[in-house]
Amino acid sequence: MREPRDRTEELAAEEDKPEVIKRLLKYYDEFSEVKVDKLEELYDENVTFIDPLHQLCGLDALKNYFKHTMDGVEQCHFAFSHYAENGNHLFIDWQMRLQHPKLANGQEIVLPGVSHIEFKDDKIIMQRDYYDLGAMLYEHISLLGYVIGKVKDRMVPS
Repeated sequence: MREPRDRTEELAAEEDKPEVIKRLLKYYDEFSEVKVDKLEELYDENVTFIDPLHQLCGLDALKNYFKHTMDGVEQCHFAFSHYAENGNHLFIDWQMRLQHPKLANGQEIVLPGVSHIEFKDDKIIMQRDYYDLGAMLYEHISLLGYVIGKVKDRMVPS
């Protein structure tokens, strides 16, 4: 499968895009624990955030979740390739490159995903991320990854 082209800089440079979208693209380009403390520049204080692990309400809950998630992460980068905007809704596809010493023997994990984002008054009020949690986490934990691999192998005809 061909990797999507990283168009983050190109998308961020488009003139007619709302400012909140430009900030989103720049914010997640190189995601780090340091940036978590600046979430209020992007997200509303009453933001709703949903992903395969959690549903959170409020900026403080989101900050705590991201700080916990980033604990031990050596590198995290998002590359954006396409988006569709309709009013105050944005759908954007991305590819996350993540490196954590406890996942995949410290090797980089590449995870595709899509986010549905709703914004109001130049802030994100809702974000729902769609991605394969197994590809991100479960398949990269030693014993569990082996078992999942065997199950997948049995599901595909030889």
